[in-house]
Amino acid sequence: MRPFVSRFVTIAAASIGVARGAFAQAASTPASTQAPQSPWSITIDVGGFVQGNRAAITSWLSRNAYGVAEPRHCGVDFLFRPACDDAVNYPTVSGSGILAGLVSVRRKVSDRWGAEVLAATEQSGVVTGRCDDLASPKDARCTNRFKEVSFGGGSVALLGVVSVQNLHVGAGPALMLANWEMRPAHLPGVWIDATVDREAWPVFARAQYRIYRSATFAQTGFGGFHPSTLFVGLGVSIKPNNVGL
Repeated sequence: MRPFVSRFVTIAAASIGVARGAFAQAASTPASTQAPQSPWSITIDVGGFVQGNRAAITSWLSRNAYGVAEPRHCGVDFLFRPACDDAVNYPTVSGSGILAGLVSVRRKVSDRWGAEVLAATEQSGVVTGRCDDLASPKDARCTNRFKEVSFGGGSVALLGVVSVQNLHVGAGPALMLANWEMRPAHLPGVWIDATVDREAWPVFARAQYRIYRSATFAQTGFGGFHPSTLFVGLGVSIKPNNVGL
């Protein structure tokens, strides 16, 4: 995931330079000789997860008996003095970042309406939960003291977009392609997307909320959870006729 995000950052930086050069060239050309603007555009976004799937999975494990803290363990050191380890709260998260990337192709149908196809990364990592396997009576969901849940993947969406001046709001169906052991692995969902830009400037801001249908373990007794993501970031828009395509 990190190399993938790094490539997004490099591409975005290069694209901003290209778009700036194209805009400067267009601004210096007389209006009568400027080519008509293409209704197509390519966008590249780099941002972060305000809320990612790790929050949903952490909460889900806690609700399903895997949120029990590891108690303090006490003993004596080599000088026979009392010594205790710190308690550890569960679930714990490892290998999970907040950076994310997104690319899209936009088609402007009119000044008010458009459509957009998007592909994005999803938050990845590992969440570890702990249950009390010595409890009496024992929770039926507690088959092992620790349970690890690996998560990650990507997603695609098709949005209808309505524009009001510099605000563009889109909504539509999406599909998350997840690499985890929950079922189902690939989840349909809905994206709600908003961007704010300036007509004469290729850089824009984006906020996006994604929610998908529930998933769970095949193991009996576990409830389901809804993966959900709140993404915010900055993007650059490239029109094909501005870069000689």
